[in-house]
Amino acid sequence: MLTGGRGKGEAFKQAIAKPAPLGPESNPWFWNPGRVGIKFAPDWFQAKLRAIDPELSACWNPIIERWQVFQRKDRIQNALCQGWMLLFVVQDSSKAYLPLDERVFARLYNASARMWGNAKEYFYAIEREMERDAAATKQAQTQDAIDRAMPSFDHSKISVGYGKSNGSKFADYHS
Repeated sequence: MLTGGRGKGEAFKQAIAKPAPLGPESNPWFWNPGRVGIKFAPDWFQAKLRAIDPELSACWNPIIERWQVFQRKDRIQNALCQGWMLLFVVQDSSKAYLPLDERVFARLYNASARMWGNAKEYFYAIEREMERDAAATKQAQTQDAIDRAMPSFDHSKISVGYGKSNGSKFADYHS
């Protein structure tokens, strides 16, 4: 038991600080196109999005500092979402910032039902992508292990020694 600094054997009491609750602005859905004062993507980008689907829109999330792509869904009646469904945050696989460019449209196309035909085929495509990424990671780790082991392996080989070689290193080994 910890005692206070007074020497009287009193227990040291410290209140555990509770973290402050996060406000609604920490939720990515908060920064939807229906919110007043939201920063929208540039007009040229919005026009390209609306050419794909008039219900699409992109806006800026100032908390995570990323662009987000939303789709208008009237069936969503949440006060936070205001009828907008978050499709994805524009970022790479390591969650780093990506600018608004053709990769956004490629991602929209890749997730579309027109490309895969149905949700089951889309799921199988995602599963194949995950397996491919896992195999690439395993291959990279294996190659790293080989690269680290090669100097030790080369050092353990029988060698002629220092100086000029006079042929096979095994010629005078047993004489």
